[in-house]
Amino acid sequence: MTSPETRLLARFTSGTSVADIPGFALEAAQRSFIDAVAVMLAASGLGEGCEACADVARVSGTGPCVVIGHDFRSSAAMAAFANGAMAHAMDFEDTHDHAIAHPHAAAVPAALAMADMLGDVRGDDLLAAISLAGDLVCRIAASFTVNPDNFGWHTTPWLGVFGAATAAGRLLRLDAGQMLDAWSLAMSQMGSFGELKNAPASHVRAIRDGFAAQAGVLGAMLASRGVRGYDDPLQGGAGFLAGVARNQYEPRSLTDGLGERFMGSEVSFKPWPSCRGTHAYIDASLRLASRIKFEAGDVTRIDVVINEKNRMLCEPRSLKVRPDNAINAKFSIPFTTAAALVRRDVNIETFSPDILKDERILALAEKVHHHVDPDIPLRDVTRGSVTLHIGAASETEQIVHALGHPLCPMTPESLERKFNDCVQHAKAPPSAAARQDLWKALSEIRACADVRSATRLLLGGT
Repeated sequence: MTSPETRLLARFTSGTSVADIPGFALEAAQRSFIDAVAVMLAASGLGEGCEACADVARVSGTGPCVVIGHDFRSSAAMAAFANGAMAHAMDFEDTHDHAIAHPHAAAVPAALAMADMLGDVRGDDLLAAISLAGDLVCRIAASFTVNPDNFGWHTTPWLGVFGAATAAGRLLRLDAGQMLDAWSLAMSQMGSFGELKNAPASHVRAIRDGFAAQAGVLGAMLASRGVRGYDDPLQGGAGFLAGVARNQYEPRSLTDGLGERFMGSEVSFKPWPSCRGTHAYIDASLRLASRIKFEAGDVTRIDVVINEKNRMLCEPRSLKVRPDNAINAKFSIPFTTAAALVRRDVNIETFSPDILKDERILALAEKVHHHVDPDIPLRDVTRGSVTLHIGAASETEQIVHALGHPLCPMTPESLERKFNDCVQHAKAPPSAAARQDLWKALSEIRACADVRSATRLLLGGT
């Protein structure tokens, strides 16, 4: 028997019409869609481990689905895998700060692959699939009353598998029972373990969402062909919430405001390509640098106040003050804080091999000391402070909502600049005219009769 909340979620994700999704939710899904495409294009040129994923998709055979930034098409499952690997590799995709989730990193690649495979998918149907998928991921993540990572999981891509299956299942027009099957079958392919945090050289943290996107597509396709899953994949006695969160969750959070509040529309867009937990410290550092005149060598000590969740961005200290690759640097409060103070910016180039070896940044990162404030709630990952000590003087900047949060949003102009910057780092950077054509096509996707007219522009060299 299916639990009431899970049954309602399956009915809602499968049966809600485009007309019943508020305009604000579709507009938000379009912003997330454009942002995700830009980030994947950047990763096609720079993402660690992504070229190998694309190569595997290439040798797995041709198909109708675009592999973003590359000059070939593959099957739906393999395109979702390759594009999903690129979705997070830059650590530049949107995030729901309170839920602590990346609701679109697996959902968008799955939706794109399915739209290419099916053909004649309208833009508003694509955005509806993304909107419903993002809402579901955030609801599940926000329901936790414990941090599942404490039990050995790496939860984010685990959640993404539900988004990918929902987006793909929605475009396949699955009914509620089939959506339950899609979730079950996708879950059956997925495992996401916290051991990656103990393996600094691992590429898994970068390409993780490729596995979730592929699993979601395969799960939905199998469900559409009559393969049965579990009756209660989410809340069952041995289902997702029992296994990952040990049943420590709030059931009402799964359905409160369903159909009125679309949590995927509440995401933060990242102004800087690093873990969202670093953004309060980048924000604070840039504000300090804008109002205080100093040289990096003048700084004697930097104190940062963090919450328990962000301890992983400061420990082990030896790795965080001298990260040996881009992923470790992106997950380091000491490095990103120091980079912001030295370079007066944190951008894609900040995580290039040359900058990672910049002794000015590394020397300043050594001066960063973290302090855990037990009164900062676990979910307040963008709350913190930076105190600069310069001689006998000190200056502090506190951040509650880092730039990019809905209460402190990026401007439309800054989002377009981010898009252009990402696209310029693609494996095959398009011309200025082609970049403008792509921006226009993506910005008008909601009214598009067949989204393939836009996805064809994502092939490398077009």
